[in-house]
Amino acid sequence: MWINNCHNCHNFLAAGLAVWKILRNFAAVLKITTLMNSNELTPARMHDLLKRNVFSDIDLERVASMDADQRRELKLSQIDKMLGMGPYAAVLNWYLSQFVDDDNQRRTENPLYDEEDTPLVAWYLEVAELGYALSYCKAFCLDLLAPGFQMDTDDLRQQFTIDNQQLIDWLQQTPYRRVAAMVAKILIRVELDRVVGHNDAVQDYYAESSATDEIDPQGIDNADKFINDAIEVLTEMKQHAERGRQLGLNDEQMRVVDLLWSWVPHDYPEDYVVTAKEVIEVVDRALPAKTVIRSRKGFKMFYDQLIPQLVQVIEKHDVPVDLTDRYNLTMGYMEDWLYSKYSGGIVLDE
Repeated sequence: MWINNCHNCHNFLAAGLAVWKILRNFAAVLKITTLMNSNELTPARMHDLLKRNVFSDIDLERVASMDADQRRELKLSQIDKMLGMGPYAAVLNWYLSQFVDDDNQRRTENPLYDEEDTPLVAWYLEVAELGYALSYCKAFCLDLLAPGFQMDTDDLRQQFTIDNQQLIDWLQQTPYRRVAAMVAKILIRVELDRVVGHNDAVQDYYAESSATDEIDPQGIDNADKFINDAIEVLTEMKQHAERGRQLGLNDEQMRVVDLLWSWVPHDYPEDYVVTAKEVIEVVDRALPAKTVIRSRKGFKMFYDQLIPQLVQVIEKHDVPVDLTDRYNLTMGYMEDWLYSKYSGGIVLDE
């Protein structure tokens, strides 16, 4: 009875905390959102609302005389401040909603829409450009953060990797800790997009990390912890892949070693490496010709015929994997890999 009461109390407190967060989030923007409901909103009133509710600590008249570096630093400091003004980036998201929609298209109803050529409104839009990328976890050109970033590819997402030491240094050194946390979140998103469907064990490893949790960057401690966690987990997986390449393994061979081991990282035991290579050879020989129409029914037949052969390979090398239990983790990873091999990345019909 006592245990049940404690459990119920815990659930009650958790629910209360969730409601409190929602109410606090709402209160953080209630004042300025209410002010924006006026049908008499003029450019002058819009400037005044932004000044009083977002940019109260700076002299906006100075923006016109600033050089590019000064405008960038002011932009970063103000976005960082907005991230700290309310939970879960509530104030930044309100600011964005005044200038762009969810697709990052300019809001024509904003009374400043026709004043984008003025220095101040142009700066407002610069703030919205970076703010949108951070809030929606979108890759962007890194010169929005600082000058001197090397751009080796036209794909903006390829800048957001643990291999970009310039960016990692910036994350660790910038005074704009909340902005840095949001940038670290983009690194995690890019990496997750890369591994999903390509390596289930690595994907699950990321899922177990706090770096994939939703972040509230309002508190500096939260932001710093998220940055450190993100760099740590990305570095671990980078080192894991580097170790595999040192052994001469390609991505598929590493994936099969990972699924046989059922977890990462590991040190690629020799018996697992040998087994993985032979498993891939067996599977490649069993794949139907490219002219054969793939289907889910066909995959089931392919899978059922193949598993006994894989059992023989795995038992021969004394790798402790039970392929007769379709519900263990390794078998889940194995089935996903075999499906991707059979289907060629195509969603199969019945």
